[in-house]
Amino acid sequence: MRRVGPHSFTEIYYAGCNPSFVETSDGYVMIDTPQQPIDAVRWREMLEEKAPIRYLINTEPHGDHISGNAYFPSVPVVGQVKLQECFERYLAQFGTMEEKRERLKQMDPDSVFLLGHPDYTDPHGPTVTFTDGMTINVGNHTFQIIHHPGHTAPQTSVYVPEEGVVFTGDNVFHKCRSWLQECDPWEWLAALKSIAALDAEVIVPGHGEQCGKAYLKDQAQIVENWVGYIDRFVDRGVSPDEILREKVAVTDQDPYPIGQRLFMHDERLTGMIVNNLHRRIKEKKEAAA
Repeated sequence: MRRVGPHSFTEIYYAGCNPSFVETSDGYVMIDTPQQPIDAVRWREMLEEKAPIRYLINTEPHGDHISGNAYFPSVPVVGQVKLQECFERYLAQFGTMEEKRERLKQMDPDSVFLLGHPDYTDPHGPTVTFTDGMTINVGNHTFQIIHHPGHTAPQTSVYVPEEGVVFTGDNVFHKCRSWLQECDPWEWLAALKSIAALDAEVIVPGHGEQCGKAYLKDQAQIVENWVGYIDRFVDRGVSPDEILREKVAVTDQDPYPIGQRLFMHDERLTGMIVNNLHRRIKEKKEAAA
């Protein structure tokens, strides 16, 4: 557990994302949930032993951010309006209970017994929604929840001015490989500028250790590197499959290794990035022609 503000904490060592929470004078506000069931249950028990959990804010719809929602069934979930649509799509990808059980036997055998546990439900999406942003006051803390599309369409930042902290979700990958598999890169770059304008000293990324605003330029450079790289192939009429048959210069675009027990996805991620950016760049060029 890492303290990132006077009353703010994040966990950077779990498989998946960095789940976080802020301790207020009237209970806890969580930002995303631990991916592995046993980690999610431990979190809930640890927090609820001290104070109630008032809200859970999901920054995006990917499984490493939302699957732990299943173990917080009574907590109101806050999310951008597009999150529900994405949530249902990703929930379907989790598969049947038996498929989940078989997957956990391989990835996290200590969690298998928690599937079907009385406290378990299917991960639930937002019960409190917003379009551009909303503010929630809990105890002596203010949570400014801001729609910052980029890494995903419903991507959300949570700025807590009393803590001097902004939780960016996966719009920031600090010194670990960035996932551009479904991003709108131009929205992502705009989101980074908006995050830089917040009066926050500490950035809690979706993956990697906390950092300062200086790293936002590094993150933007990685996005720009990938766009420039794929753009040249699009101009030459080279298809995604042809790009992937070559040795894709991944480290020239992004110098950082994949992190948080996601190594098995490294090669697959390259293919998804190439296909996503190729399609988006081609569509943008055709629209401008």
